[in-house]
Amino acid sequence: MLSRCTRAHPRASTRLTLPPRLGSRKPGVNHQLHSFHCFRHTACPAAARNACPALCGAAAYGAARHRRGAARRSVDRREGGEVVSHHALLGLPEGIADVSEIERAYAAARKMAEELPSESLVKELHEAYQAVLSEATAVAPASASAAPRGQLAAEANVVPGSQKVFLQTFGCQHNQSDGEYMLGQLQDYGYTVVQDVEACDVCVVNSCTVKTPSESRGLHLVNKASQLQKAVVLAGCVPSADQSLPKRLPHVSMLEVSQLDRIVEVVEEASKGRVVTLLEKKKSGATLPSLSLPKVRQDRLTEIITINAGCLNFCTYCKTRQARGGVKSYALEDLVQRAREAVAEGVCHIELASEVMLRTGMTNPPYIMQHLESVVEALQRPNVYGFMHVPVQSGSDAVLKAMKRKYTVSEFMHLVERLREGVPDIYLLTDIICGYPTETEEDWQRTLDLVKRCQFHGVYSSRFFARAGTPAARLKQLPHAVTKRRYQELSALEALKVDRFAPLLHRRERVWFAGSDEARQQTLGRTKNFAKVVVPRDDALLGRSAMVEITKTSVQHVEGHVIQ
Repeated sequence: MLSRCTRAHPRASTRLTLPPRLGSRKPGVNHQLHSFHCFRHTACPAAARNACPALCGAAAYGAARHRRGAARRSVDRREGGEVVSHHALLGLPEGIADVSEIERAYAAARKMAEELPSESLVKELHEAYQAVLSEATAVAPASASAAPRGQLAAEANVVPGSQKVFLQTFGCQHNQSDGEYMLGQLQDYGYTVVQDVEACDVCVVNSCTVKTPSESRGLHLVNKASQLQKAVVLAGCVPSADQSLPKRLPHVSMLEVSQLDRIVEVVEEASKGRVVTLLEKKKSGATLPSLSLPKVRQDRLTEIITINAGCLNFCTYCKTRQARGGVKSYALEDLVQRAREAVAEGVCHIELASEVMLRTGMTNPPYIMQHLESVVEALQRPNVYGFMHVPVQSGSDAVLKAMKRKYTVSEFMHLVERLREGVPDIYLLTDIICGYPTETEEDWQRTLDLVKRCQFHGVYSSRFFARAGTPAARLKQLPHAVTKRRYQELSALEALKVDRFAPLLHRRERVWFAGSDEARQQTLGRTKNFAKVVVPRDDALLGRSAMVEITKTSVQHVEGHVIQ
């Protein structure tokens, strides 16, 4: 039996049925369930508030979804002998595979639950979200015709290199570079690269495991390609960090990050209907793919040179070390040679370099502090951008210690002050994690204070998500309402809305151009201190520098016109 609302709220326009547990906390109580409109625009009267359990908020969201035709079936979970539907709790139809839609539904339902407020409902919504997301990203079992997982198989009746391949990369610049190398090898071998999964014979997913949403999106693409009966190769950090995946995805070929120079072999076997696993890390001394491998750049003017792989840290919340291991570095002469090759191929912007302008990537505070004076000297050079991305993660020493970040707030502040002293207009970015499990309100206020003091040009902020297998995942997690509030407080800081480019107004600056915005008909470039500059589109500017007079500034970029 399903409980039914028997008395509508004065402004309610729909009614909703829910399983007994959701409709009643106590035997014999007939609770009121109100419409989405009611909770968005009208406070519940006291009588209705006393009658409704906290789950009324989720029911309200479900009603709004119901008005849009969402299917409702209770088949997912049993508690106390009663069937409770995760999909129904989020107002989603059974079998939904759209990760973005699942995330939107969860966010909306959780927002209502937090407005009630109800920590118990927030917890149940999170459990439902995880269950629905896991179902959406779980791949169907292998077909009966699929060969067992194993070593590279013998030749079959398939012409090598004749198939169409789709490759999508998720995650950081390192992953982007890996994806470009894989595409280069596949194209060099003869495969045709296509732009959508529907048109391919083999789908390669270059995955990221840094956060739960990015990992889920990659697995969602695996699921979609499998449903389309495409051969699938899962590469990148997700399979590299999770050795249990071959059992969970028995029909998906997998490639460890250090094995990317074998992508052609794996795709060739996958195209024949075989399943290949190459998840062993290469032996020490051969763990880094050659920088001279063929490469297809996503931006023909930009070369991403990865100077090393892996991580020196053991941060409690991160899976990067699990995926890529300890740090392995390329020889300096190999990096220089790669840069020269890229420039000879027409590249004008290398990350590191453009015309040839150098830009540092992200780095952690302890390793900059070991070479601080050398870093400042390098940033002062005319062909190096005055730019640094240094993640602080928290403004509390107690939280930094719990995270095992190997520096203190005072050390980070010394770093910022020295960089600004040496490069007064330096462009500074940082990262902040909102709601680490041990973070108190006092800790959080210290983080907000640090952001205000440092006057960053930008902050990459994220709510804390427990990553399976990390030490932080074993800690008692903060309520979702707390992590959400802290994330919103950081996003709303006035210190992040200041136009730090205002001093550039009416000035003439040299700008290095390396991109176009077709939608806005603009050409994009950067000043020495990395301010983003847009001018009326002129493709002749790409790959070179020019003097620009700045006519308008904003928080995100400046506008101007070329004068030389």
